[in-house]
Amino acid sequence: MLVNHKPLISVVIPVYNAERYILKALRSVCEQSYQNLQIIVLDDGSTDRSKELIESVEDERIYLVSRENRGLIATLNEGISLSSGDYIARMDADDICLANRFAKQLEYLQKQTNVGVVFTGIEYINASGDIIRKKISNETRKIESVELLFGCPVCHPTAMFNMNVLAKCDIKYDSDFNKTEDYELWTRLINITQIGILSEALFQYRIHSESITSKSSDEQRNTAVRAIMKNLSNLDSQKLESSLGVIYNNHQGVESTVLTMISLSKVFLLLNRINQSFSRYKYLSKSYYLLRNKLSHRKQTSLR
Repeated sequence: MLVNHKPLISVVIPVYNAERYILKALRSVCEQSYQNLQIIVLDDGSTDRSKELIESVEDERIYLVSRENRGLIATLNEGISLSSGDYIARMDADDICLANRFAKQLEYLQKQTNVGVVFTGIEYINASGDIIRKKISNETRKIESVELLFGCPVCHPTAMFNMNVLAKCDIKYDSDFNKTEDYELWTRLINITQIGILSEALFQYRIHSESITSKSSDEQRNTAVRAIMKNLSNLDSQKLESSLGVIYNNHQGVESTVLTMISLSKVFLLLNRINQSFSRYKYLSKSYYLLRNKLSHRKQTSLR
């Protein structure tokens, strides 16, 4: 009997009423160029044909759990508990992994042994699978903690965790942060490990009417600011929380230019007291691009 000495990657896939997309998603995992996988599929009480379609895929690496609905956070944590890999990768039931995703992420983590989690660039696709736009880092790099004040720079289902660096308790999702459980996790993890992102689109992220991103943006933004205060701020101030909320919400373009400038200035003056790890240079750089994009958008709107 041949022994596979390649590191095992556990892939956690939560599923809820995903009959339209689950086969493509699952096959994109099964057909990865890197094959030493434990594929944990958790059917969270689907009422459509999801379970039947999952069972139709003949692959001995698939471990299916099907039970009553418990919600996404409980399902993700259950998947982590069931994982036995040296690395744990996330995947959603309506997205698509490009063929070399796991191989490229594994290669990076084996070279950057102090990095606890790495993400990839993405192609946004619509319900039909057409590419809408792309989000790709200019370079393969480490995320700086101060970047998280300006929005989420990474895409949750592209995550691969290095379990040689992290413990399972480190990557459990917090049920107090429903719909921003991923962002809360990144604000927590960046305090204990480095976070990397690859400058290559290795994932297709689907946007459609039933996705959480489409249905819960207001609630997500409000809860995200709570995560910043909990994990990234040493100061507890309602005024500070309000200013951080203005800065964070700008990635959705919902705050006025004047209020944004005031909030950016207030936070800058307190930056090292908020968190000593925050880079002033990176903060000013992010502030510049935020205001430039905001003023550019305002100018374009006025010309319409």
